[in-house]
Amino acid sequence: MSALGIGLSDLFGRRVMLASSAITAATAMQIFSALATTAFALVTVSTFDGPSFVWGCLSGLGMAGGISFYYLGLEHSTSTLVAPIVAAQSALLPYLYAISRGSPSSTVAVAGAFVAVLGLVLVTGGAVSLLRLRAGIVYGLVSGLSYAAASIFFIEAADTEGWWPPVGQRLTGTVALLLAATLLGRRRFPPPGQRINGAMIGLLTAGVSLSLLVALAANAAVGAVALSTFPVFSVLIGRVFFADAVQRLQVVGIALVVSGIGAVAIG
Repeated sequence: MSALGIGLSDLFGRRVMLASSAITAATAMQIFSALATTAFALVTVSTFDGPSFVWGCLSGLGMAGGISFYYLGLEHSTSTLVAPIVAAQSALLPYLYAISRGSPSSTVAVAGAFVAVLGLVLVTGGAVSLLRLRAGIVYGLVSGLSYAAASIFFIEAADTEGWWPPVGQRLTGTVALLLAATLLGRRRFPPPGQRINGAMIGLLTAGVSLSLLVALAANAAVGAVALSTFPVFSVLIGRVFFADAVQRLQVVGIALVVSGIGAVAIG
């Protein structure tokens, strides 16, 4: 569900980005997501735990960086290159971290994780210019490392009950991106005509944070890898709605991703 939410958010986020900037799209995402997660925590009368909230806030810093550089990558390159690079890092690093802290796994699950990462690498087979290739790799690497850090912090937050870690994650991200937008002289709110799209990004990514917390609490290793399948949806969205090029090699990569995740789930 988290991966699907991220992929679908691209449909609305890229529209905001094209009408304004990557920073504006990322800021809008965080603002509306912070409002939605806070409302959910209040309505469900969720238990507040200080340490887990702090872990959520730390995760929010990584999330803010991941979102910003991800949209910058989409702005200067293409989803078929950026999304898989981001996902490969944000899958493997948290997965290894979860295993190191005792999350259950098996040989089949480990093999499936690496097959999924291989598939993600193959999805980078789209043809782009050298300039767009370089931009996609750089922004993708920085975004992926940021997302990986966010997931690792969120794994720690998932050890306790309550819905406040996602609130901390999104509130911290909102503050960080509002500051970044101000310093860079970018719009802090979507322009007229794009505000519904901005709200949709926020609602979808709020669902991402909430469902990810549940998944990581159940099995951190599986949850981290499952989240990384979002490029499958991002590539499809990019192809159908934004005319991103999709090569035959990428279709093979998507099939490997699905197969690898299936192995992780079974293992």
